[in-house]
Amino acid sequence: MANYSDVAKLAQVSPSTVSHVLNKTRFVSPQMTEKVLKAIKELDYRPNLLARGLAIGKTNTIGLIVSDIKNPFFPEVIQGVEELALNEGYYIFLCNTDYNIDKGIKSIRALIQKKVDGIILDSGLADNFFLMKELLETKIPIAIIDWNESNINADRIILDFKPGIKEAVEYLVCFGHRNIYFISGPKNLSTSIIRKNYFLESIEEHRELAINHKIFYGDFKFEGGVEISRNLLKENILPTAIMCANDLMALGVMKTLKEYNIKIPYDISIIGLDNIQMSELVEPSLTTLEYKKYLIGQTAMQMLINRIMDKDFPTQKKNFTAKLIKRNSTAKVKIS
Repeated sequence: MANYSDVAKLAQVSPSTVSHVLNKTRFVSPQMTEKVLKAIKELDYRPNLLARGLAIGKTNTIGLIVSDIKNPFFPEVIQGVEELALNEGYYIFLCNTDYNIDKGIKSIRALIQKKVDGIILDSGLADNFFLMKELLETKIPIAIIDWNESNINADRIILDFKPGIKEAVEYLVCFGHRNIYFISGPKNLSTSIIRKNYFLESIEEHRELAINHKIFYGDFKFEGGVEISRNLLKENILPTAIMCANDLMALGVMKTLKEYNIKIPYDISIIGLDNIQMSELVEPSLTTLEYKKYLIGQTAMQMLINRIMDKDFPTQKKNFTAKLIKRNSTAKVKIS
């Protein structure tokens, strides 16, 4: 296999000249450049991209950390990140944390060892002190896709649930629902707490209606929705509507209710959050809250490119607001 020296020998130039032509680190005359490129083609030379990257302090690689690769919310974000990254000459190292702090910190350290040019953190762990401390101390350019307004001085995308959850609760109230349950994510995750609190705030806005409500804690996974709904069905009085903190749990709830011959939406209305592709394909189709996930990924990648290109670029922040997508899993309360 040919190397720098072989190319230099054939082109009758120094190895450093070959390096400057490939890495564009110094001006080389057009005549000399043509000789080098001709030698590269003749020898079918394939440069070691990692070594080349290390030599110029740039590897054209990006680390992307997500919470749960099995959740269909994330692949759409990943697609947005990756397509813009490839267009700009970057490649992606993907890390999955499963909402585990230790895995998140190990992922950051692994990406540092790989000399990535930047890191995008799209994780429910984005507000964890230890993980953020580890990330910010790297001095590597970062962009955060987050669910929490905080004072961290970093480029970030804020996902704002409040308007969408408020709209969803008002939608159910207008349909006559006065017995509404909420299935949250894990108790210890900020993103779960935020969604739950916005639900409670929205219920409080209708306190004159004396809405009966309960909170259940899940795991943001399909299986969690199944388990919680099975426990819920042991109660003597069932709700007329259930809101879930994400679509996967909502789909798990729907599966269980169907197994017990409970009709959706005529017996119980269901609302999810995320608008994953499957939410439109199930029967009945799932009413849910939507974010432009692909655009979120592209925006995060553009923020990171801006930071890589200019360390002094003004701090970037972009808000994405959830909106209600009305489908067939919700209906007016059945009058007995």
